[in-house]
Amino acid sequence: MKWKTLKSETAYKNHFFKITKDKCEKSDGGVVEEYYTIDRPTVAVIVALTPENEVVLVNQYRHPVKNTDIEIPAGYIEDYETDIEQAAHRELLEETGYKVEKMEKMQEVYSSAGLMSNNIHFFIGFNAKKTQEPTLDENEDLEVLTTPFKEALKLIEEKKIKDMASVTGILLAKKHLEQQ
Repeated sequence: MKWKTLKSETAYKNHFFKITKDKCEKSDGGVVEEYYTIDRPTVAVIVALTPENEVVLVNQYRHPVKNTDIEIPAGYIEDYETDIEQAAHRELLEETGYKVEKMEKMQEVYSSAGLMSNNIHFFIGFNAKKTQEPTLDENEDLEVLTTPFKEALKLIEEKKIKDMASVTGILLAKKHLEQQ
C-alpha cells in the first residue's frame, strides 16, 4: 500500500522547516488533491545521567505554548553531520555544557508520521559532567538543572514535564535502565 506523488511544490520555507504541498494518488486510485507535509531536520534527544543518577534538564521558554517547559536536551542534526551520535554529543554540550563518557542509542521514531517527515533519535548518556558553559542559539532562553532520575519520573506523573520527546525519552531511559 503506497501512494504515488503526482505533483509536489514548496508551500513555505524558512531555516527551521519547509512545508510541502503534494497531490497524491492513493493505492485504490483515489486522488488526494492537497496533502501537506512539514519537512524538519532529524532530531537527537538525550537523557544525560550524572554519576549521581541525576538527569540533566533544561527549563526553557517555548513561545508556541507561551510558557516555560522542563525538557531533556534535544536539537536538530545539522545537514553536514553524518554521525548522529556525535551530533547528539554536540547538542548536549552546546545546550547544557555537559559531556557524557558513554552514549547509547535507545530508539529511533517518526516525529509525527501523518504530518512531519523527520525522525527523532533517542539516546541515553552516562557519567554526565559539566565541562563548560552552554553556547546557546540566539532563539534559546533556558536554564540548566539536574534532578534525580526518580524525580524526573515523578515530574512526568505530575504533568510538569509535558514535552512529548522529553516524556518519551525519560520513559525509554527507564526501560533501558531496567533491562541492564
